Amino acid sequence: MSGEASAAVDDVIGELTILLGELADPVLLVLDDYHLIESATVRRAVALLVDGLPERAHVIIATRADPALPLARLRARAELVEIRADALRFTQQEAAEFFAERMGLALAGPDVESLVARTEGWPAALQLAGLSLAGRADRSAFVRDFAATHRFVLDFISDEILATLEPEVATFLLRTSVLDRLSGSLCDALSGRTDGQAMLERLERSNVPLVPLDDQRRWYRYHRLLADLLRARLELAQPDETAGLHRRAADWFREHGPDDDAVDHALRTGDAEYAGRIIGQVSGARIHGAELVTLRGWLDRLPADRVAADALLSVRYAWTLALAGDASGAELRLADAEAALANRGAGQGAPPSIAAEMALVRSVLARLRGQTPDAILEADRGLALIPAGLQRRSTAVLTGDAYALLGHAHLEAGDIEAAIGAYARARPLVAEGGNHFAVADITRNLARLEAQRGNLRAALEACDVALAPEAAPGELPAQAPIHLARAEILGRLGDAAAALEAAERAEILARRGGDVSTLREARALRGQLAGGGAGPPASAALVEPLSERELEVLRLVAAGRSNRQIAAELFLALGTVKAHLHTISGKLGAANRVEAIARARELGLLPR
Repeated sequence: MSGEASAAVDDVIGELTILLGELADPVLLVLDDYHLIESATVRRAVALLVDGLPERAHVIIATRADPALPLARLRARAELVEIRADALRFTQQEAAEFFAERMGLALAGPDVESLVARTEGWPAALQLAGLSLAGRADRSAFVRDFAATHRFVLDFISDEILATLEPEVATFLLRTSVLDRLSGSLCDALSGRTDGQAMLERLERSNVPLVPLDDQRRWYRYHRLLADLLRARLELAQPDETAGLHRRAADWFREHGPDDDAVDHALRTGDAEYAGRIIGQVSGARIHGAELVTLRGWLDRLPADRVAADALLSVRYAWTLALAGDASGAELRLADAEAALANRGAGQGAPPSIAAEMALVRSVLARLRGQTPDAILEADRGLALIPAGLQRRSTAVLTGDAYALLGHAHLEAGDIEAAIGAYARARPLVAEGGNHFAVADITRNLARLEAQRGNLRAALEACDVALAPEAAPGELPAQAPIHLARAEILGRLGDAAAALEAAERAEILARRGGDVSTLREARALRGQLAGGGAGPPASAALVEPLSERELEVLRLVAAGRSNRQIAAELFLALGTVKAHLHTISGKLGAANRVEAIARARELGLLPR
């Protein structure tokens, strides 16, 4: 636009501002689809208009991208009201009213809940779902299968969102679509760009369905429908790229954390060798954190022959089984480890400490079978097998584990002084090595010994010190035994309410970590404290039973399948699988899939 034309626009804006100021009644000026304005002169003119508005005049701008206005200044002057996607998102009640009153659809409560969860309350997507439901006899079946691949939703996202994007932005979306959450640096690793954070902020300003996960705008995720569509397009257009993108994501998370995401992406590469290597690297921390169910789930997602051929993975699997009380299963895994070492040689592919670890697992197994002398012998043998030349932390971990197991064995043999002596040597080492599981076991046993001597206050203090924020990074499943000991002591001190609360906390944490022994003790104690004797039986019925389809999904979850693998095996949409998991967790009273598996095993819905 020429300078003369620009000046003319300025004159018009000036006259309009004067006219608005002379009007007696309030004025609303509505500018719709403002994101389509490309003229810099027009945008500048609107900015002048907004800046000079009289008090009785208001401008309403409907746009899919932040307009080129001095938004920060307007916010500071309290002259700006912003209604963004979060405020427009429908609740379940609003969606039900929308379907009933505006679309004439009387949907069942669970169907509305499923659609709201699937669309995340996106009004346009809910309307498209309603249009698709019209005239259908089996509406619940449609709701179960509703996904971004449905043609109405696909066309809407494609035409209204993706078609308006520049090619480089569309490519960025495709390459990062494999991620469940996004950060600038992580996106750079997958896209090969260096402006990931700027691109995410640009997408957010452009109103691409991008959900911020924190107040600092460091982490985001794509709207579920958009993510599903992008992933489907990636598989169609670039099927050979997906595995490589997951590998880049796994490498990034391995460097930056958390390890859970690294393992998840490694498993999604389909490269069992690569995934097994990463699981082996992080498995020790999961055992020491009492995250046995998590680790076992990872290992079960690997091909069985891959685990059996790897001495380290077999031993780590044996740990998960032994600590969960499955002696026969752990023996089989140790046999796999021995065979792997014999086939490949002790120095090939296995850490030098593998023999020491195997002896320590056998110490646990001996205690499970009541063979206390053998438990002491194997713990002593594990100590002797710790090789020289390891890194300090590795030596601390193994030595601390050995002394802790030696203390447990002496305690069961009735040699209290030997147990306390072993615990005294173990405690600083396991703390240094980050073995929260051993710290908790030792604390529980020492607290019980103090209680036996009548030193209840000293016993309680030992538990409280171990649970202090500076002693551990947040609440951990490994701390279940400490909460159990606190509950026992508080009960003896006469504080029934606090004891019951501690027992419930022990039960929750033990269930989350897969600590079956502590779980049983905590449940029994809670029942006694509540006046119910032995506590609720493991076979207690569910408030609402699982359907056959939900049981199928649950069995595959327990087998370590990812949501995508479940969807493929059962011929379901990915969103349907997620909806089933949400329902399953609700019926089982579980916060996540780990708790759901543990709860299902307690109820006999899954084999132990």
